[in-house]
Amino acid sequence: MDLVTFNLLEYSTAQMGTSFGGQMEHTVESNDTLQREAAPHEIPAARIQEALTEILISVPFRSSKQSQRLLKYIVDQTLSGHGQLLKERVIGADVFDRRPDYDTNSDPIVRARAAELRKRLAQFYVGPGVNSAVRIEINPGSYHASFSSSSRPLAAGLGRAPIAFPQVSFPAAVTDSNIRPRQHWSLWVVSILCALLLASTLFLFWPKSPVDQFWEPILSTRKPVLIYTGSNPVYLPTVQLLEKYGSTHQLDQLDSQGHEFLIPLTPDQKFSAGDLAAVRNTYVTLGDVSANVAVATFLTRNQRSFDLRSGEDVVFGDLLQSPSVLIGAFNNGWTMQMTADLSFVLGPGLTIRDRSDARRSWVSVYSSDGKLLVDYAIVARIPHSKTGEPLFAIAGITQSGTRAAAEFITSPQEIRELIKSAPKTWASENVEFVLQTKVVNDIPTAPTVVAVRYW
Repeated sequence: MDLVTFNLLEYSTAQMGTSFGGQMEHTVESNDTLQREAAPHEIPAARIQEALTEILISVPFRSSKQSQRLLKYIVDQTLSGHGQLLKERVIGADVFDRRPDYDTNSDPIVRARAAELRKRLAQFYVGPGVNSAVRIEINPGSYHASFSSSSRPLAAGLGRAPIAFPQVSFPAAVTDSNIRPRQHWSLWVVSILCALLLASTLFLFWPKSPVDQFWEPILSTRKPVLIYTGSNPVYLPTVQLLEKYGSTHQLDQLDSQGHEFLIPLTPDQKFSAGDLAAVRNTYVTLGDVSANVAVATFLTRNQRSFDLRSGEDVVFGDLLQSPSVLIGAFNNGWTMQMTADLSFVLGPGLTIRDRSDARRSWVSVYSSDGKLLVDYAIVARIPHSKTGEPLFAIAGITQSGTRAAAEFITSPQEIRELIKSAPKTWASENVEFVLQTKVVNDIPTAPTVVAVRYW
C-alpha cells in the first residue's frame, strides 16, 4: 500500500469512527485486553524513548501538538505497564482535557486523533524514519503501542559490509584476429543512444498541458501537499434522548441496533438543551468530500504525496511549510482569511462580491420549496502566497459550488477553455475566477466562468 492510499484510508477511518462511536469504543477496550495479555516488549525502554524523541521532532509531527501529546501519552503508559488505562474516555480526559464522564459518541476526538496519529507514523517511517532502528506503532482497533526492531540497517554507526566484485579475466595478449571491430554493432549502439538522448530532450522541453501548467506551482515542488477541508458544526441527539425515544416507540431492526436514526419531528416537538449535543470539527459535507477526491486523484496521477486535514488540525505554521489546497468557503476559516484581500471575496449573507466593483455580487438561487438551483464558487491560484508557499482555494457558496470548482480545475478541457483569453504570462501569475453552476437534484452541472482576474 502506497502513502497516498494509506492517507485516504486513514481519512475514511476517522470519519467511520464518528458514525460508529459506541461500537468502536467497545472494540478498542476488547483489543486492549488482548494486548495486556501479550508478552511484554523486549526492547530496552531507553531505546524506545530515543525513538519517540526522534519521531516527535520530525516533520510529520512537529506541526501537530495534539499528535505529539497523544503519542507520548500512549508510549509512556505502555512502558509503565498501565495498558489498562488506554481506553477512549481516559485518554480523552488525560490528553484532550475532556470531562471524565464526557460522551464519546458525540465527541469522538480520541478516535479521530488516533487515526491521524497512525497516518503520521506511516509518513514518518516512509520518510525521515525509514532507517529507524526501533519502530513504534499504534495497533489498529486499539490505543496500545507496540515496539519492534526494524529489519532495515541503521543509516549510520553500524558500518557496511564490503561489496564483493566478480573477478574478471583479461587475455594476456591481443592478436590481430580479435581487434577487428564489428562495425554494424557499433552503429546500432550509437543509434540507440541518439534515440534515447532525443527522447529525453523532447520530454524535458515538450510543452506542458494547460491543466499541468495551472497546477505547476504545486507540481513543481516535492513537498507533500496539505489539503485542508472545512468542517460543519452540527447538533446531534444525545444518547439519552435516543434511548428515551426508543423506549416509547417501535423501532425497526436496523434502528434498534444503533443510535444513527432520525427522530421524527412534529409541530409541537420540543427539545431541551440537554437533548442535543454540539459537535464541531467532525462532519464534512459530501460536496467537500467529492472535491477532496478530485484533487487527491489528480495529485496521485502526478505522483505527488499529500496530507488530508480538517477541523482544528491546522495552524498557520503548517501553511508556511507546505503548498496548500483549501477546500470549502464559509465552513473553512483558513479560506476566509487567506482570500480576504483578493479581488473576489466571500461576503456577508453567503455571497461572493467583487471588491473592485460594488455593483457586482453573486448569491445562490433557490426554488420556492428550498431546493438549490444555481450556485457560485471562487477558485484562487496563488503561486507565491503570503505564506511563501503555493496556495489554491476551492470555495463554493454551498457544497455544490465547491464540488463543481474542484472538478473544473482538474479537467484538462475546462482549463484549456479558461486560458484561451488569458495573457501569455498567465502560467506564472496569480489567477482568481468566479464559477457559476446549475444544480440538479443537489448535483452540480458543468460550470461556466462569469468573472476572472490575472495579476
